[in-house]
Amino acid sequence: MALPDTTESQLLERIVRIEESLAHQIELTRQGFLEMNRRFELLLDQTNRRFEQVEKRFEQIDKRFEAMQVQIDRRFEQIDKRFDQVDRRFDALTRRMDRFMVWSFSTTLAVGGIVIGVLKVWL
Repeated sequence: MALPDTTESQLLERIVRIEESLAHQIELTRQGFLEMNRRFELLLDQTNRRFEQVEKRFEQIDKRFEAMQVQIDRRFEQIDKRFDQVDRRFDALTRRMDRFMVWSFSTTLAVGGIVIGVLKVWL
């Protein structure tokens, strides 16, 4: 019976060593997961900081676009004023041309009437 006792004690010893080894492996796994969690938290913090930086840059770009939009609007207002001035000039020129055409037509009719009257008197 000595053999079974030694075999049992060896088995128990081996089971104890395996349990200790498993406990050690479990502890290592937990430490690994804790380390991974810390690394994920660091990565998350870094990512959040980067997103904040990008957001600040977008805000700056938005401000620039708003300033550019204001300048563009002013420029278009200036261009509209110029077009209004040009329209007024064309209107004035059109009125002058209309008066000139009326004056030319009247002068032509008057001179034609005088020429016909003189020709009737002489002929």
